Amino acid sequence: MLMSHLLVEHDGPLTTLTLDDPARRNALSVQLLQQLSDALDDTAQREESTAVLLRGNGPAFCSGFDLGPVVEEPMVLQDLLVALGNVTRRMRTHPLPVILAAHGAAIAGGCALLSAADLVVLGNQTMIGYPVHRLGLSPAVTLPTLMPSAGEGTARMLVMDGRLRSGEEIHRLGLGTRLVCETDVQDEARQLAEDIAAQPAQATRATKKWLCSLEGSDDAARWEEATSSSEPLVGGEEVVKRLQAFWSKRQS
Repeated sequence: MLMSHLLVEHDGPLTTLTLDDPARRNALSVQLLQQLSDALDDTAQREESTAVLLRGNGPAFCSGFDLGPVVEEPMVLQDLLVALGNVTRRMRTHPLPVILAAHGAAIAGGCALLSAADLVVLGNQTMIGYPVHRLGLSPAVTLPTLMPSAGEGTARMLVMDGRLRSGEEIHRLGLGTRLVCETDVQDEARQLAEDIAAQPAQATRATKKWLCSLEGSDDAARWEEATSSSEPLVGGEEVVKRLQAFWSKRQS
C-alpha cells in the first residue's frame, strides 16, 4: 500500500513501514509524520501483527526535518515538533516491538526516530546525531526516548555537543542493538524483525507493556513537557535567520 512517501507492507505477523522519499533522503514532513503515526495506530489494532520494522529507501534512513516549508513559513516548525513528538511516543508505547534499520544517516528527527525504537540495527558508517543547535533549535523533543535508550550521560552529550558520530561510535556509546556493515543493515534488521515476529504475540505484547511502565513511557506529561520546551524557540528571530542562511547555502 502506498501512502505518499510511506510504504506499508503486511507480511504475515511482520508489518514493515518504509520511508520512501530517497531523493530527499527521507526528510520528515508534517504529512509524512502524520501518516507514520496513523500507520502505527493501525498496526496496533491489527491482530495478525506481532512486530514492526521501520526502515528507509535510498541512501539514508532519514536526514531529519524537511526544512523547505519551514523557511517559507517558520511556524511550520512547531507542527513538525509536535508531529515528531507524537510519532516517537507512539513508537515507544506501541504494543508491538519496533525494530529500526539505520543506514546512511539518522540525523536530528531521524535520530529521534532511532531513539524511540525498541531495537536498532546500525550501519558502522551511518552518521547519527543532533546538529540542530547551529540552527538555534533544541533537540529536547527526543529526550523521553533517548535518555532511557542511551543512558543519561550519553544522551546529555549527544543533545548538547551536536556532533555527528558514526554508527560504530554510537554503538560503543550504548545506543543501538546490533552493529553491522552498511551493506548488511537492511537484511540484518529484517531477520531480527522476523525472528521477533515469530514469537508468541501475547508474551511479546506483555513484555513491551511492562518495559514501557518501568521506564515511565506511559506518563503523558513527559512527552508534553519535552515538546513544549522546544516550542518557545520556534519563529524566533535567531532561528529564522539561521534557517534562511542554512537553506540558502544548501541550495547554492
